[in-house]
Amino acid sequence: MASGVENKSLYVGNLSPNCTEASLFEKFSPIGTIMSLKICREPTGRSLGYGYVNFTESEDAETALRLLNHQQVAGRALRIMWTQKDLRSKLLRDANLVVKNLPKCINDKLLMEIFSRYGSILSVKVATYPNGMSKGYGFVQFESEYSAQNAISSIDDPQMVVDGKKIVVAKFIPAEERQKFHQTTYSNNVFVKNLEPSVTNEEFEKLCACLGDITSAKIVANDHNESKGYGFVSFKSSECAIRAVEQLNRLCLNGRMLFASIAKTKSPSVKAQSHLSS
Repeated sequence: MASGVENKSLYVGNLSPNCTEASLFEKFSPIGTIMSLKICREPTGRSLGYGYVNFTESEDAETALRLLNHQQVAGRALRIMWTQKDLRSKLLRDANLVVKNLPKCINDKLLMEIFSRYGSILSVKVATYPNGMSKGYGFVQFESEYSAQNAISSIDDPQMVVDGKKIVVAKFIPAEERQKFHQTTYSNNVFVKNLEPSVTNEEFEKLCACLGDITSAKIVANDHNESKGYGFVSFKSSECAIRAVEQLNRLCLNGRMLFASIAKTKSPSVKAQSHLSS
């Protein structure tokens, strides 16, 4: 289990452009009951190469991670890891490494073998061109900062030299940090619409809770207590809310495609807060 925390949500990366939701469902559904499944896409519908699978039971998610990681779908090996919730994501940021000067022979499996001696690894990824050729660099996500630092300190390890090339290791700094990400005007609230009328508050809250720590979730109802087809969820942090929008937007739930957006402090957030407190 993911660091003792009950988690039912899996991140699925390295998806082929030809991979569909149906392809993923066919691969993951034999493991257990799937609550929701989504491939993240551009507004044009083009796949971004990753998605999320949410099981109803954490044991099934753990089984899928163990059995299906690196399995082939639509010609590519799946890269599966636990969906990182807010606190865990913060702890893992300093455990994420970028590795450069990789020989062309290094693939995900070999990269895992090279770095596994330094500690427990959650995921590895060699960056590739559309034709599958290595770009000469990749990423290693350790479970702890200690393990990552251990790998950085092992610059003289003979195993860091492959085919005459010395692998260069450094902490990965996200682009948002490099650019002094300043989306501080965002609130913690997310607006979700196009909900199927039969979706209950309990189901809505259960879905949102899989995406991060929430303080409240509510579907807006009319005077007859019938769903208006939209709702609001308040997360404990704006970072968690931003990630939730990415996962909820265009997610298919009960036959309908959801649309999600984050509320800014000077716009829908006032309305969001009024609904959440009612």
